[in-house]
Amino acid sequence: MPQCLCTVFSLPTIPLLFTPVLPIFLQLTDFVLPGRADAPASGSPGCFLSTFLQGEKMKSCCWPALLLICACSCAPPALEPAEPQYGDFELLHLHLKSRMIISDDCSAGAALVVRHGKVIYEEYLGAVHRGPGAGPITADSRFPFYSVSKGFGSAVLLSLATDGLVGLDDPVARYLPHFTGPGPGGRYLREKVTLRHLASHSSGIPQDDTPPRAYRGRPVFGDVALEFEPGTGFLYSELAMRVLGQVLELAGGKPYEILLRERVLDPLGLGSIWYLNSGDDTTAVVHTCRGTDSSSIAYSDEFAPKPYPGSGLYGSVRDIARYAQLWLDGGRAGERVIFRRELIDQAWSTQPGGRVPDPDYGLLFWLFPEVGAKVISGAAHTVCTILPGEDMVLVMALNQRGGGAGWDFEAEKINLARMGYAIRERLDR
Repeated sequence: MPQCLCTVFSLPTIPLLFTPVLPIFLQLTDFVLPGRADAPASGSPGCFLSTFLQGEKMKSCCWPALLLICACSCAPPALEPAEPQYGDFELLHLHLKSRMIISDDCSAGAALVVRHGKVIYEEYLGAVHRGPGAGPITADSRFPFYSVSKGFGSAVLLSLATDGLVGLDDPVARYLPHFTGPGPGGRYLREKVTLRHLASHSSGIPQDDTPPRAYRGRPVFGDVALEFEPGTGFLYSELAMRVLGQVLELAGGKPYEILLRERVLDPLGLGSIWYLNSGDDTTAVVHTCRGTDSSSIAYSDEFAPKPYPGSGLYGSVRDIARYAQLWLDGGRAGERVIFRRELIDQAWSTQPGGRVPDPDYGLLFWLFPEVGAKVISGAAHTVCTILPGEDMVLVMALNQRGGGAGWDFEAEKINLARMGYAIRERLDR
C-alpha cells in the first residue's frame, strides 16, 4: 500500500520499529567506513552494501536519514494541543461561537450561567475590536448595553414605588402639569398616560428622533402627540423612556443616574456598570461593531442628551447576571429591600392588564411564557434571560449593532432560554 510511513505511524514511533533491526543492518554492512582493514570480501552481501554505503548516494541521502532516525529515537513524543472540555456547557459554547459568526463575525462574545445564585459557567471570546492592539475579552470587559439598560430602569421605578414616591398608575401630568390635552396635531389626551404605560411601551408616545430632540426654552415634551389611546397598543419608544426618566428625577429629587447608583448599583456592588462619555477611559470598553466595522465606540448620549432609563449603560456580563439575580432574590440585596417582592409579579406580567400580548411585555421586561423566560436585551445583541422556575440566569453578550444574516431577536431570546433548560437537564442527570 503506497503510503508514507509517517501516515501509518507517528514520527516518535518510527525509531521503535528500527531499533530491533539496526544491529542486523549494521552487521550486514559491517558498518564499513573508508580505510578499514576488515572490509568484507568482494562479492559478499556485506561488500555490496558496503560499496553502496560508501557511494555518493549514501553520502547524500542514506546517512542523513540514519542520523534523523537516531535523533528521533531521542526526541520525546509530540503532544497535540487538547481541545478545551466544555462538558455540560458545550452546547452553549457552540451557540456563542455561532451567534458571533451570524452577527457579521463580531469581534467579542461572552456567555455566563448562574444557578442557585452561583456562577457555574463563564466564557470569553475575541477582542474588544478588530484593530491592532485590541485587548482580549475578559470578565472585566464592559459591553455596550443599549436596551439592557431598560431592565435597570425597571428597578429604579419599582424602588421609588416601594418607597411611596411614585405610583405605577400616577399620570405623567402629576409631574409634568403641561402634559395634558392632545398636544400639537394630536387626537388622544395625554393626561391619560401613566407611568405604567410608559414602562410597558403602551403610552402611544412615538419614537424619538436620532439625535434626540432638545427643549431649550420650551416646556419639556410639550410637543409630544400620542399615536393611539394609552394602554391599547404597543410602540417601542425611546422618547417614552426619556419622559419616564424625567418623571423619576422629579419624583426622586435627584438626577436619574444618581437614583440608579444609590438605589440599585451600589447596594448590589455593580462597580462595572456606568455611562460612557467622550474622554472616559475606554481600555476595557468593547467597541460596537456596525457590520464589519469595529472602529467606533457608542457613547451614552447617542439616544438622549442626559442619562435616562432607555439606553447608554456599559458593564460586565457578571454584573448583568448579578442584577438579574436580584429579581430571583425577591428584590433584596442582602438585608436591604430594593423593591417589594409583589411588584415583581407586575413587572413580569403583560402590562397594562387586558392588553393583547402582542408582543408580551411587562414593565421593561420582554416576556416569553412559552419557555417561562423574562428577558432584557440590547441592540448590540446582548441578551439576559431569567428562568425563575429553574432559579437560573443566562447572559450572552455580543457587540454587533449592524444586524447580521440570520439574526432574529425574538428567536435568540427564546433560544437562550431553551439553552438553559438543556443545561439543567445535563446537570441533573
